[in-house]
Amino acid sequence: MDFEFEMEPESSRERPKEHQQEGPGWVAKPSFYDTSMSRSSGPDLLPKATPSAEALGFDLANAVFAEGLSEDQLRMVLWTIALQNAFERGGYAKETPGFRTATYGFFDPEAEMDGFGVIAYVAPSLHGPTRGEFQWVTVDDQSFSIIVRPAEWRLHAPTVHPALGTSTCWAESRRPRIKNKSAILTAKHVVGQTTIGSAVPMTSGHGTLLDLAPEGIDAALVQVNVPKSQRPEEVNKLTCQKFVAQWTDVDVYSPTGQFSTKVTEVSSGRGTLDPSIPLRIFLANPGQSGDSGALVMDNNGNGVGLYMGEVTTPTNVQEGFCQHLGQVEESMAVDLFL
Repeated sequence: MDFEFEMEPESSRERPKEHQQEGPGWVAKPSFYDTSMSRSSGPDLLPKATPSAEALGFDLANAVFAEGLSEDQLRMVLWTIALQNAFERGGYAKETPGFRTATYGFFDPEAEMDGFGVIAYVAPSLHGPTRGEFQWVTVDDQSFSIIVRPAEWRLHAPTVHPALGTSTCWAESRRPRIKNKSAILTAKHVVGQTTIGSAVPMTSGHGTLLDLAPEGIDAALVQVNVPKSQRPEEVNKLTCQKFVAQWTDVDVYSPTGQFSTKVTEVSSGRGTLDPSIPLRIFLANPGQSGDSGALVMDNNGNGVGLYMGEVTTPTNVQEGFCQHLGQVEESMAVDLFL
């Protein structure tokens, strides 16, 4: 299906915390508690036990635990991996007309049902209103629903290319030919079809496109030529989460103001950040035009995602979706800073 592109303003954000202050263009943002997802039963919907090593395919519990996740987060990450294994082994995607992708997480309690399971996204042109649960998948004698969700995907990108949308954070490549250059990270779709080495319009002058993430990974590295006086006096390394659990509280640092929400679904790579499987993270609240590239962080200050756009269903359920930030860091060989 085609993407719908919208105009987005440029931003020269240096530090996400600055967006907590009101200023020109700042608008009030809806919170997680304004969404229907706030009525979900959340982690209580999952089995209290963790899945078996057989359901996981291999024992990941110790590796995931090393990430410092809470007990609930650990449980959700492990059940996500087990669900993904069962969904793929069962060949459910082949049985779903218009199948686009599968995510694992919480259903909308108003438009669908109060549950945790598999969300099979499909092209809306092939379906009418959401049909809800259509099959079950069983893991360790526990049954989980599979929901078919028709949806339009919209990138919050500019209509005029190339143009910078929102800076995620400062970044420095570890690749020998382009290391030690002052750069920012942003969404790949923000710079359009620009080739590496080309000029990228910035809010102040022009930058140079240094690097693009692999196919399917929505990130770009842009060198910025700003006076030393305009750079932050000190920067701190941004640590990224490898495993992102549903129901994690996150903040999105939009150009028009920070807003808080929760992770509701994830696509899973079973712990790998390999670029052959692009990883997406879904949020209860969408952003707006101009938010592409915005940094998404958890309450511990860890990088979670790079905001991309929104998903809308025929019943007008709206979500935000992001590129997994840890996958960007890994696939582009970059260090990220605030």
